[in-house]
Amino acid sequence: NYIMYNGVGELPQTVNQNANVLFATDRVRSNRSNACCGGWLSHDLNSGLFTLVNNNKCGCAIFRVDFNANISSAATDATPLALAIKSNGEQIAGTEMDFTAPSANVYGNVSASTLIVVPYGASKTISVGNILAANTLVKNANIIIEKVS
Repeated sequence: NYIMYNGVGELPQTVNQNANVLFATDRVRSNRSNACCGGWLSHDLNSGLFTLVNNNKCGCAIFRVDFNANISSAATDATPLALAIKSNGEQIAGTEMDFTAPSANVYGNVSASTLIVVPYGASKTISVGNILAANTLVKNANIIIEKVS
């Protein structure tokens, strides 16, 4: 019995420094991931914020977050780029995704996965953000969030 969400940002978007990747489409949303029905996930279309709520009867909730996308730069010179999964606005260790675009509009695929622990009665807001100064072109962004316990 899967309890999951899959969001997509298919079209190219420019993600500025400290801004988040946006997700315009809910591809899959299980019933129990719908916040309106007492579920554990709140997300508005065209937003980059995902609020995970621990509505377990007791104990911690654990969520798995998987992200992948194609990234590039509009700059004509080689440009280092980096995205990371964040929790409450802070980068989660081990989720930095680096790519050096050799020239404008040359894309590379990046991905990261992590587990998020949410204490009983608490919530955490998850995002994927640009952590360097260079504007990053992002397309085919894909995020899967699964409640695993």
